[in-house]
Amino acid sequence: MDRLPTSSPELKIVTRLMQSVALWPYDYNRHLPGWLRGRYHLSTVLNVLYYLLWLFINLHILVLHVKTILDRLDSFQDLFLILVTTFIYCVMVPVSLYCQLYYDKNVELIQMSMLLFRKRSAAGITYIKFEPTRQFVFKMFKMWMIGCMFGTMHWAIYPILQREKILPFQIWYPFDVHRSPLYELAFLGQVLGQYQVGMVFGLAGSLLMMHIFMVCGQFDILFCSLTNVYHTAMINSGGYKLKLATVRIMYKSSERRPNLYYFNEVHEENLPDAPRTKTKQIAQLPQKHNYLPKLSNELATALDDCIDHHSVLIKFCHKMEECYHPFIMMKLGQIVVQLCLLVYMTTSVNDLTMMKLMNICEYLMLTMTELFLLCYLGQTMKVQSMKVGDALMMSPWYECGAAFRKRAQLIQINSIHPVRLTAMKLYDLDFETYYMVLKASFSYYTLLKKLQQ
Repeated sequence: MDRLPTSSPELKIVTRLMQSVALWPYDYNRHLPGWLRGRYHLSTVLNVLYYLLWLFINLHILVLHVKTILDRLDSFQDLFLILVTTFIYCVMVPVSLYCQLYYDKNVELIQMSMLLFRKRSAAGITYIKFEPTRQFVFKMFKMWMIGCMFGTMHWAIYPILQREKILPFQIWYPFDVHRSPLYELAFLGQVLGQYQVGMVFGLAGSLLMMHIFMVCGQFDILFCSLTNVYHTAMINSGGYKLKLATVRIMYKSSERRPNLYYFNEVHEENLPDAPRTKTKQIAQLPQKHNYLPKLSNELATALDDCIDHHSVLIKFCHKMEECYHPFIMMKLGQIVVQLCLLVYMTTSVNDLTMMKLMNICEYLMLTMTELFLLCYLGQTMKVQSMKVGDALMMSPWYECGAAFRKRAQLIQINSIHPVRLTAMKLYDLDFETYYMVLKASFSYYTLLKKLQQ
């Protein structure tokens, strides 16, 4: 069950939150007596029961919403007041099922990032560390989860402050909901349902965003290693101390190059303590290709390390695409319908209460923010992957020999086609899709207005 690395406290928090709403399985064997551990598939049975509990919370609210809609078909405006939440609870079923089915692929992605992602760039005049990226990613995760939970849960305080037996969702119940303890049970069910909405949509979306942020940070590390590849070779050779010191002085006195990095955390290398890589001996080239032989082995070693890093990032992005393309399609479809309904409600319904208006505005803000973040990060990842060749060209490649240039061609070829995230292999996740989603939402909104008239 728990095959995730537990060395990262941030990852442990994300894992526990996913398990709290049955999005990922939990290993119950650790809590069972020794004679029951691993027997009768008890851990699997308990996970299924816990998933069914949250599924019941979701489905019972969904069924009550559908019953309410069927009873109010003659009231067009009241119908749209509850149609948004009905649609949200409909989408939550396939999203939670997706998280269960693609758990193994997510574990593979996380293990790959924990084991193969670099902690810093190669030694050079400057270097970049991955730690600021990791801290930024978790900070964004906390901010996004707080926003999602506040947007879906704050209304639960309103009935308590008003000291009235009112429910946030005015939906049909088969009993008198204003009597105790039936009111308390109905209120608890709606609170748990909204808690599930915030956690499911917040966690599923933020996990994808975390993967994209982290791979963008790794591309920064690769860029820095490529631009400093010649200096890395000089450091690995153990000589050229005077030349390195001169280059460093020139770097300090000259204007810095335009920002190449997504996360701008550039540090100057302490040259005497710079980490070194063991140089490997490359095969001898034919005499006609044996030009600029200086530092040939060191340059080939440094560039091979960059090629390995680039291959890992491309493989990670392809696995992320295979894991998330169904989820992205579900999210884009949800956002199109949700934006259409929310905009229609704010422009067409006249008797909105303050609490309902606040809920609509918060859902609208969260939906627009999530759409922009997903498309922005998909666009950024695509651009980052195409900048690899540019970073290599910023190095003094013209001073390097044939072995280096043959390897440089491999990086250039791999960076021609950008890595991308898609929605079921149909639409790329980029700014063009962002405009397409907004245009589709507005088109459906216009259709609804015409139907109303």
